[in-house]
Amino acid sequence: MKNEHICVSGIDPQTWRFVRPVFQTGLQRNFTMEGSTQIINHFNLVEMEFKYYQPGYVYHTEDWIINENFAPKFIRRLYDQEIVNVLNIMAISDLNQAIQLQNQSLFVVKTRQILDLWDEISYGRFKVRITFVDNAGTVHQRIPVTDLLTLAFIKYQKSKNGIYAPGLINYFNRNPYRYIRIGLTRQFRGKYWKQVTALITIPDLFNRYTFSFYENQIGTQV
Repeated sequence: MKNEHICVSGIDPQTWRFVRPVFQTGLQRNFTMEGSTQIINHFNLVEMEFKYYQPGYVYHTEDWIINENFAPKFIRRLYDQEIVNVLNIMAISDLNQAIQLQNQSLFVVKTRQILDLWDEISYGRFKVRITFVDNAGTVHQRIPVTDLLTLAFIKYQKSKNGIYAPGLINYFNRNPYRYIRIGLTRQFRGKYWKQVTALITIPDLFNRYTFSFYENQIGTQV
């Protein structure tokens, strides 16, 4: 995001609703860390202190202002069967239908397959895009990937041999648990744009590694 800010989201296990923790000044990368360990990662159970609810009028109904003086506390990593249970509760099949309701900006989308995945340089910045088919059969084309984990993994693979797309697509498409998390941007040029904020499989596509792990391997941030 702008000014090196990041976006973080989670699921409240009491209400089964998405929450997006927000600082008035914006979240930095170190928000995800406890010392040198990244504690905010896919399917980690983390405790935060919420101050008050601040929803947007459309789409961005998940925003909660959190206490900037209370550091996130790692509780534990969910077991695979617990993750399956979460996905069964939260996942949708038809992304466009869900977006039309305008009552949320975060979605876990059950996915038939990834059709294409590639990187490019756009306006001097490293970008990754994806084309996938949701479980309703709708093709979503050229969606930008903003997930720091996916971006760091791809940069790491490119630093090794430059080839990553066939293996990643094949692993994802052969997995019985295939999900893509989508987030909508704030309004930009009159639209709310789709972004891929996670690729989810069980077992984990990234072997439970974090974006900071891959960044450390290549000595750079995405």
